[in-house]
Amino acid sequence: MKHEESEYIGYDGTRMFMHVWLPNREIPRALLVAIHGLSSHGGGLQGIGEFLAEKGLAVFAPDMRGFGHYSGLKGHVMNFDEFTEDLQNIIMQVKDRFLNTLTFLYGISLGGLQVIRYVTRYPKMVDGLMLTCPAVSETLDIGLGTRILAELLSVLNVKKYFSNPSSHEDSTRSPEAVKRYEEDPLRFESVTPRFGISGLKASKDAFHAAQQITLPVFIQQAGDDKLVSPEKSKTFFDNLKSEDKTWRLYEGLYHSLPDEPEKAMVLGDMNAWLEKRLPR
Repeated sequence: MKHEESEYIGYDGTRMFMHVWLPNREIPRALLVAIHGLSSHGGGLQGIGEFLAEKGLAVFAPDMRGFGHYSGLKGHVMNFDEFTEDLQNIIMQVKDRFLNTLTFLYGISLGGLQVIRYVTRYPKMVDGLMLTCPAVSETLDIGLGTRILAELLSVLNVKKYFSNPSSHEDSTRSPEAVKRYEEDPLRFESVTPRFGISGLKASKDAFHAAQQITLPVFIQQAGDDKLVSPEKSKTFFDNLKSEDKTWRLYEGLYHSLPDEPEKAMVLGDMNAWLEKRLPR
């Protein structure tokens, strides 16, 4: 397995950072584009990248617009369609690098939301989806007054920041992972009103988009998720039109499943799902 620091070109020509983990074999068994969650960046998916590269996959983990190494205004987009069009460029780039190779999309939390929105617009570009606690719902305690203020500031496109109301301890039961989050200089924990309101709307739209999805889908959901609703994730799963769909609930685990103490089981389940769909 080897690691590369690469880049991709966004829909508007912006150059953005991307991690790549490659297997030792010349031709990967498949490609996986992995999308990080809110506040994080591609490097936060290192565990998944290294694990699956050892299994023969090429894993591409971009820093999405507004996060990680992004050179523009952090925590901000005008519209979540920007992520969709960036993802289209990423998918075309990685497929051009390895022609005629099965391509899967993975997204955790907000990354899962972005992946869902992508395949509803571009349903024939990838061969399957893997979702971890996708943000098709939210359980954050945001007061009505704050939401109204955010709506107004969003319309005015005021670049005021709102901090993420959740704590790192809400994401994982692993003290080591919490410490890593706290010490990570690339994490950005705030968003603009425009980002926040666009994200809430995108989440509702994605929840209702399940019936548009017919690709193979694997959803891993934390049973004690403090950030998204496990019940709504299951409803989303039930509404998928995919003939090939798999649901895995992890009772007692928190939102960031790949960083939980039971991460070996979580990664193993990801690999087992892929193995059934990959060429030898």
